[in-house]
Amino acid sequence: MTRSAGVFLRWTIAGLIALVFLVFMSPTTSFFNTVYGGDSAIFRVIGSAMHRGQELYVDVWDHKGPTLFFVEWLGQVVHEGRLGIFALQVVSLTVSLALIMSIARRFTSVLGTAGILALVLAVLSYTFEGGNLSEEFSLPFIIFVLYGAVRVLADDEKPGSAREMILLAGMGCAFAFTFFIRANNAMPIAGIFAGLLIQLILRRAPVVKRFAIAVVGFILMTGAIVGWFALRGTLDDMLNATFWFNLRYLDDASSRSKALAYVLTVVLTVAMAGAGVIGQLLRFGARRSIWVLGVMLGVTSVYAVLSPTTSYAHYLTLIIPLVVLGGVMLMHALGPRSRNIIAVIMIAASSATIMHQVPSAIRYYGAVRDVEASYQGQLDDVLSDVPESRRAEVFPWSLPATYYLMTDTLPTYKYFITQPWWGTIDSRVVTDTVAHIEQSRPEWVLIPATGAGDPALQGLLDSEYTSVRVTDRFELFALER
Repeated sequence: MTRSAGVFLRWTIAGLIALVFLVFMSPTTSFFNTVYGGDSAIFRVIGSAMHRGQELYVDVWDHKGPTLFFVEWLGQVVHEGRLGIFALQVVSLTVSLALIMSIARRFTSVLGTAGILALVLAVLSYTFEGGNLSEEFSLPFIIFVLYGAVRVLADDEKPGSAREMILLAGMGCAFAFTFFIRANNAMPIAGIFAGLLIQLILRRAPVVKRFAIAVVGFILMTGAIVGWFALRGTLDDMLNATFWFNLRYLDDASSRSKALAYVLTVVLTVAMAGAGVIGQLLRFGARRSIWVLGVMLGVTSVYAVLSPTTSYAHYLTLIIPLVVLGGVMLMHALGPRSRNIIAVIMIAASSATIMHQVPSAIRYYGAVRDVEASYQGQLDDVLSDVPESRRAEVFPWSLPATYYLMTDTLPTYKYFITQPWWGTIDSRVVTDTVAHIEQSRPEWVLIPATGAGDPALQGLLDSEYTSVRVTDRFELFALER
């Protein structure tokens, strides 16, 4: 098989696997077992708002980084609704899987590559959590940087060649892009660069020019992002949401115990990577192996998945690159017979995991769909007093982003959901939102049936609004005339 035919086959296989995986495992965007989702609904609403001309962080707000919302906006440009995001998810996962296969084939056999790919899909089946989340869209950029580091260390490119310089500049750009999705998501990339630097120094290979080019790539991407907001006069808004708000969030957050399955995933991944590091050192020595790359990626990946105060499974998507490199290092250090045995074990264990996880996820999201259907039924009931053509005039308070997807409306103010929760991190969220309601006087205000949860808003509702409809979940207020 020619090299071009092999590349075509690799990308075709990756694309087909990505498509099938996402049909079953991304219910927030797939046509199969569809749900609205939680955070994924927030991101989709913001992408839709941007597509309709709203200004990010000024007209519509969230505390994730801007590049995530550029992706969400692009999804709506491709096709409004779920389909455009689904298309980008297919591209994203295809790139990740194709690059993983390319990395693996440099160090192991076709069977070994199949084992690593199966292991990645097994971990993803647990960590995906509905899809359309920041870790998912960070993954191809992290894998690309890992791919670039492996190519540099494998001496595929002559030091200083144009192709290597382009690759390193692209790695720097990918670092910056991921950093502006979510700073924590870029931690594995920092580990890859650190490992690459130390490994090159151990080999007495050229370093300065290579890393200068990567830094240039990082600066160019950062400059493009910062410059975009500076030119639009919204740089302070972006920095406050992306960085300063999140710093306050970390200070305020209380740490929770990690779920057992979460910890076991980390432990097993670290154990495999540790065995790979030892195998690399024993077989190839400290200078010619890739052991430092494994160590530094391991340290930063573990920090990235254990540092959050919660243990949502989707955080573990960030450990996928370590799964890849750990498997690659281990198989590369083994002889052909042992390598094939490990690969078969990986395929068998991963297949059993996937066969269990996929039906389990389908059942779970079926239950979520039933809950969402009940929620939407209550929402339709409470909004029955509002003409359908005027639903956009209802101001939701302390409600999830699914409100906008269920009513097919867009936010009318930047703090558009869960205002009291955001307000625990930054009191200006509640103060500014109540001030906006006082000034704009929306025709209707919809709150949870449990109450507004804010004395200022409740006082405004009691003095200037009339309760017109109450259900088990909601209370609708209309402006008095």
